[in-house]
Amino acid sequence: MNEKLVAGLMSGFGMKFLGLMRGTGIPTRVAMVATSASEVELWHVRAVELGDPDRVAQFNADWYALATEFGLFSAERQFLVMLTPAIDPVFDQARESTDDWEDPAWWEHVWGLVELEGDWDLAGAGAASGVLGSGYACPAFVMSATDGSVFVVGAVWRDSIGVAVLPAPHCSAGLQEVARRDLGSRRTEGEREDLLAWLARGEDCHL
Repeated sequence: MNEKLVAGLMSGFGMKFLGLMRGTGIPTRVAMVATSASEVELWHVRAVELGDPDRVAQFNADWYALATEFGLFSAERQFLVMLTPAIDPVFDQARESTDDWEDPAWWEHVWGLVELEGDWDLAGAGAASGVLGSGYACPAFVMSATDGSVFVVGAVWRDSIGVAVLPAPHCSAGLQEVARRDLGSRRTEGEREDLLAWLARGEDCHL
């Protein structure tokens, strides 16, 4: 992934990109299905209607409030943002031209370590950049505390946009099952290592 490109995009919406990280957070393959595979009662949600003219500002405020309440930020205001390889147009073009679409390396999402700066805008400029969504006021992202203790989703729902927070995701029986099943799929070595480490961490929830 072109880290210089990512840093440039993030600087436009108030995040300082610090680099890619492995072996932390929730495995990205699990993160992509977290809202559908985990127990509904474990989530904390705030939403604002699509017709609300102040929906971008309200979404941003809700995200910050929930992120602060449940501990997304480290002491240095750092956290993880999941990045898709499609952000990089050169990589995306190479993937389109490959003869081996099943190679998991073409589809591996990664965590980016970021620091929240003073003037930030997730649902507006962040979503419009393509990093945190599909267009202005259309957020679509997943985030994690650097130690994996908190998981955050931003999304567009049927009649609203909203933020959902899942504390202690490694203790979700549904997500643990997803991780176990995913070990049987074709994955990169790094993804397998992350899945195994995360499953081992989940064992502590039952002690």
